[in-house]
Amino acid sequence: MTTLQTTPGAGRRHVWLHRPGRLALDNGVLIGFIVLVAALSLATPYFLSTANLLSILVQSAPFVIMAVGELVVVLVAGIDLAVGAMAGLSGAVAAALMARLGLPWPLALACALAATTGVGAIQGLIINYLRVTDFIATLAGLSVVSSLTLIITQGNPIGIAADAFNAIGQARLLGVPAQVWLALCVVCGAWLWLARTASGQHVYAVGGNRTAAYRSGIPVRRLRTVAYGFSGLCSGIAGIVFAAQLSSADPNAGRGDELSAIAAVVIGGVSLFGGRGKVSGAVIGALLIATILDALVLLNVPPYYTQLVQGFVILLAVMLDYLKRRDPSA
Repeated sequence: MTTLQTTPGAGRRHVWLHRPGRLALDNGVLIGFIVLVAALSLATPYFLSTANLLSILVQSAPFVIMAVGELVVVLVAGIDLAVGAMAGLSGAVAAALMARLGLPWPLALACALAATTGVGAIQGLIINYLRVTDFIATLAGLSVVSSLTLIITQGNPIGIAADAFNAIGQARLLGVPAQVWLALCVVCGAWLWLARTASGQHVYAVGGNRTAAYRSGIPVRRLRTVAYGFSGLCSGIAGIVFAAQLSSADPNAGRGDELSAIAAVVIGGVSLFGGRGKVSGAVIGALLIATILDALVLLNVPPYYTQLVQGFVILLAVMLDYLKRRDPSA
């Protein structure tokens, strides 16, 4: 009988050989973002100017907020296709209440956020208690909410005269645009919830293994409904930012932005199967998309290439996720 002899430390060497590749896979999006920034700084001197960097932050702020809401839904193994439509609804409700009913802006804002949070929660109830698939329920929600926005606005922008409301999208605090601070507050709140509370950990458990989570006593359906309500809230906040930036509610605001929100989540390394992902990943994904869009403008690339480039970036992110799943050291 022969015996197999192994060299001491061979296993450790094997791990060390794979560690650089593993680090590259785990931080592929961050590395790509750094490489992109370095390349753009060499391609055009204007890229690293203070004005352009602030412009990127302003453009990305509402998408970061929407991406955080989408992140929570994806973490529970769902998907929300109505985030862009709900952003449009939020601005329309707030503007209509102020312009037509004369409500003070804080009350109009609260009603708008309550409306989108309620829409998100209703979607969650339909999905989790009526057993309608996430895709179908939120696709129907996209259609219904878009129609409601058009009905409220009559297809025309509604002007917003409240300076305090418009300050949300136009004012600056310590030299930084107000919507950037607002996005930072949403990001920090979501991180504290997911990382520091029991219900936040339950979100990961539900996405990782719904059956095991149910058997361990976690209220799966209720938590998934809360996730959709939270997504509606974040979409509503993003819609308020859109309206405040323009001092009016555009009936087309948020249209198509669900793709950007989902793309930011996927690019940020969040698993579409649920249970794995970080708030920081969604933020980096949204910043990466905003940087790419800014680069296309600076390099005078025709705007109709935007969706093409974004599609390739999403495909690359999904491929990285697939490689990470295949890696036995994961």
